[in-house]
Amino acid sequence: MTVNVGGEHLTIPAGSSDTAYLSKIIEVEEGDILQPDAATRVYHLTKKDDIDVKPTTVKEVTIDETTTNLSSIEIVNATSLTDEEVLAPVTTSGDFEAKSNNIDEALKELGALHAKAPVDLILTIDFQKEQSLNFTRVQANKLKIVFPDYIVFKAEEGIQGHELILDGQVLSENGKSYSRTLKVEGYEFGENTGFGKEPVNGTLTIDGEISMEGDVVTSGVSGSGTLSLVPTAVLGEMIVGSVRGVIQPNIDAETTKIELNDLPDFLKDEETRLDITNPVILLIANNPLETPVEVDAVLTPMKNNTQIEGKKVEIGRGNDKDPVKLASGNNVIALSRTGECTIEGVTSNVKVEDINNLLETIPDDIMVDLKPVVRNEEYYTAELGIAYEMPSSYEVDVPLSFEQGLNIVYNDSIQDLNKDLNDLDKVGLKNMKVILSVDNAIPLKLQLKAENVQIKDVYGNELSAVKKTIEEDKQYVAESADGEKPATSELVLSLTSDDTAFLSKIDRICFKITAVTGSATGVPLKDTQWLKITSIKLSVPGGVNVDLN
Repeated sequence: MTVNVGGEHLTIPAGSSDTAYLSKIIEVEEGDILQPDAATRVYHLTKKDDIDVKPTTVKEVTIDETTTNLSSIEIVNATSLTDEEVLAPVTTSGDFEAKSNNIDEALKELGALHAKAPVDLILTIDFQKEQSLNFTRVQANKLKIVFPDYIVFKAEEGIQGHELILDGQVLSENGKSYSRTLKVEGYEFGENTGFGKEPVNGTLTIDGEISMEGDVVTSGVSGSGTLSLVPTAVLGEMIVGSVRGVIQPNIDAETTKIELNDLPDFLKDEETRLDITNPVILLIANNPLETPVEVDAVLTPMKNNTQIEGKKVEIGRGNDKDPVKLASGNNVIALSRTGECTIEGVTSNVKVEDINNLLETIPDDIMVDLKPVVRNEEYYTAELGIAYEMPSSYEVDVPLSFEQGLNIVYNDSIQDLNKDLNDLDKVGLKNMKVILSVDNAIPLKLQLKAENVQIKDVYGNELSAVKKTIEEDKQYVAESADGEKPATSELVLSLTSDDTAFLSKIDRICFKITAVTGSATGVPLKDTQWLKITSIKLSVPGGVNVDLN
């Protein structure tokens, strides 16, 4: 009472699977770094945080008080005079030298120094007489005092640029000295590089000459002897509040760790590889300086606290990559593979062709070492003694789209088969085929290998006695060309066993599908894309023998 059923071809329908949308395959929760865009539904890896950049300060400059003694000059030489008037030419000069020590290393060349508050320059003209000479008055006649042309005076009567003109001014009456206080606002050496003063070993030396020329008229001269004019200029200590020049301050940024946590399982799998069309890392910074700041950067992907070999990305001087420049003010710099970015607010794009190295093997962290450097050798103005804050942050934005190198892993299973197969325990067979018809709207070619299939019973135990094979041309699921229209494929899994009742013991077929190189490139990954096993058939070559006893 044993009969053969099915003859050469016996096919048993075993149902189908639900449509597996990527939103179900890739489970994300609020706060996860992988999220679909609300409008486009394209998956993005996103992460943002602050970068700790220490405030930079160029310390104040203090210029010491300096005294210039001009050579005395004889204006009267008399033997025996009575109430006479003497006109005498005046030509004299003295060396001017002001110094400042402990100049900040950031100050490479100084074109101008501006005092926090105007400093007094006191010009004093004394008169020294010898023997019995007497006089009643000394008066200036077109007397000009010429200061170094880099001294900047506050505007007042008698000041013309860097010159003080005394004409008709009474310099002495009844033997008194003359004193005039001028206000100095700073120094201006030149407008462009090469015309300023360079500190030497931390010391700034400002030197020049103060001269006096013109005439003086001495009235009421009597007796005999000489009268000399003795000028002195004293410039007080100056606290410099701002400078203009070549200024290259040191800017220190802490190493930043970009933690890529809360990833879905398929991105954490050791086999997962990403080849992203245009990953973007945004560097956001406010540059308070009036000069561009170049940023050299080293980005190192880490996994299990170990650097992923050969995947470090270097940006800046010393390699072929474009430099990152922070202009004065707010900056949003996009580092991307193509050098193009449509993110709103980006102020400049920097092409980093190997940036995908950071994400090819999904790291646990990306260590970001930034070295902001001022390389500008042109003049600009900086305040001294204040802390220049440079608030900075980063944003990672990786829209997932498929390139030739992408590899993801998708795990699924066909479940609850036993309720339909358990009454086939009387059917004797040693081999059968599981035929899966698959519709794939994901733009990725998929592969099912025999070693990635597990056959389990109702208790979850693997049926190790069942041998699995898949022919080469029946391993692949074709990809959707556009991520919209599905492609249909057929997978054929062959099962063999010496246990002739193995079919009735099967409850679950678990499989891991991996991505392989396909023809679709640059198609974004959306949570609306899907995969569906439209039919599952069990095919028994040669039919089955049924024992009716």
